Amino acid sequence: MGILVGALVMLLAASALAATGSSLGFLGLASNEGGSPGILGGSSTGPSTDRTELPSTPGTCLTWTTADGSDVSQVPCAQSHLFETAGPVQAALPDGAPFPGDAAWQQLVSAQCGRLVQSYLGKALDPTGRYKVGALKPTQSAWEDGDRTVRCGLQAPGRSGALFSSTGKVADADQAVVFAPGTCLGLAGKEVSDPVSSCAKTHAAEVAGTVDLGQKFPGGLPSVDDQDNFLQPECTKVAQDAVGAQKLTDSKLTVYWTNINQASWDAGTRRVSCNMGALLGDNSGFAPLTGAVKDGVTIGGEAPASADPLPPAGAPAEAPATTTSTAPDAVDPAQPTQPTQPGLQLPVPLPGIGQQQTPAPAN
Repeated sequence: MGILVGALVMLLAASALAATGSSLGFLGLASNEGGSPGILGGSSTGPSTDRTELPSTPGTCLTWTTADGSDVSQVPCAQSHLFETAGPVQAALPDGAPFPGDAAWQQLVSAQCGRLVQSYLGKALDPTGRYKVGALKPTQSAWEDGDRTVRCGLQAPGRSGALFSSTGKVADADQAVVFAPGTCLGLAGKEVSDPVSSCAKTHAAEVAGTVDLGQKFPGGLPSVDDQDNFLQPECTKVAQDAVGAQKLTDSKLTVYWTNINQASWDAGTRRVSCNMGALLGDNSGFAPLTGAVKDGVTIGGEAPASADPLPPAGAPAEAPATTTSTAPDAVDPAQPTQPTQPGLQLPVPLPGIGQQQTPAPAN
C-alpha cells in the first residue's frame, strides 16, 4: 500500500477555500483611485439620490455576477449568494476627509467587523473553514457624498480572493472545506489552489470524497494519531470506490487527507477531504497533474503560476467542474432580484482570518 500515507508532510495541502488571498490584495484591488469607477465597485455616475439603497440589516444576503460587482443586489438567503451581512459599522471620519487608503480600511475592518460578525453568528467561526469575515465598503464617489457605512459580513473566498457562492445562513451551515468527488483542485506554483473548471487543466489534486470524523469520534477532538489511524482505511476505501482500486494503483497517486485541529473541532467541523495527489521529488510541494484519475492521469509537466488567470478579488468564483455527476457544494449564482447600488464597493477581508491549514506529518 505504498501509495497510501497519512496527512503527509504536504506543507501546503490545505483545500483551496482554506486559504484566502492576501488582505492587501483585496484592499488594493478594491481601491478606487482618482474618482474613476471602482474596480470592485458599481458605477460612480449619477447623483447619490438616484441610488437604490441596499439594506445593511443583519441577515441580509447579497450577490453579484460581474467581476466588479456592478450588479450587486439583495436575494433571499435561501438562494445562492456571495455575502451575508452581519451589520453596519461607521468609519469614524468627518465629512471632507479623504478616501481612506488600504491600511486605514484594514484597521477598521480588523477592529470592528470581527467582533460584530462573531456576535451576529452566535457561534464559533472555524478559522480554517469555508467562511471568512469580510466587508463591503463605499466607493470613493459615495464616500465623497458622505457615505461612511461599511457592511461587515461573511463570505467564502478562494485562494485568489474570488468568492464561492453559498446557500442558507452560515449559522446553519457546515463550515468544512470540502468539494464534491471528482473536483480537481488547481495548482499555483507548488501549492493547492482553487478548483479548476476541468480536470483536463493542470491541477494539484483530485477530490475522492469526504469522511465524517464525528461518526467515529462523537466526543472530544481525537489526536492526530487517532485521526490518521481511522482515516487511512476510510480514505483508502473512499478513493477506491471513487475511481476503482486498479485505477488508483495504476495512477501512482498518493491518497492524503487533512486533519482537524482544536479550533475547527470547537467550531463544529467534522468532515475532512480525502484527496489524490503526487508530491514533487524533493517533497517541496505538489507535482502537476493532467486529466482525471478515471481517464488516466498524467503526473509531471510544467507547473503554471496559477491554474487560470486569477479573477479579481471579490469576483464570483467559477463553479468547480467534477468528473462525476454529483453537484458541488457551490451552486450557480442566483439571478439578481433587486436594482443595483453603485455606491457599494466589494470585499475587504479581515486580516489574519483564514490562514491555511497545514496537515500534520504522517506516522
